[in-house]
Amino acid sequence: MRKRIVFFMLALLLATVSRGLAQDAGPIKGQGVLDAVVAAQGKVVVVDFFASWCRPCLMEIPDFIEARKHYPADKVVFIGISLDQDKGEYFRFVKQTPFNFPVHLADPDVLSTFGVKMIPKTLIYDGKGQQAVNHAGYMPGDMLRQSIETLLKKDTGS
Repeated sequence: MRKRIVFFMLALLLATVSRGLAQDAGPIKGQGVLDAVVAAQGKVVVVDFFASWCRPCLMEIPDFIEARKHYPADKVVFIGISLDQDKGEYFRFVKQTPFNFPVHLADPDVLSTFGVKMIPKTLIYDGKGQQAVNHAGYMPGDMLRQSIETLLKKDTGS
């Protein structure tokens, strides 16, 4: 019986991971994103606003996935916010993209909460929860890493 429970739990975990890290509890509101930033206090937080139909977004997502692999979760948190309006397209995109960080579908209020006028848009917060980077447009991987490295050094006082 115990083996069956363990097997069931592993199967459930694998099913969750295999569907990607998409959040299907409904669209995330702006306050939900702000709450996630606050909850990650002490860590650098990277928030990436994108859409599945946005070519520059598609170009930068692999760099964000690669950066997530490079930084430990206890130092840097990544959050993806999709501005797709078609839920089906959002779920298809998240399922086929090897995201290694949570991705949420945005509630319409996210645009105004974060002043998103174009995508991609990247916000990076320091360990105190203060916005340190507000970058509209494509962010190359080296620029992303340099921004994170600068904040990690600042937070550790190096």
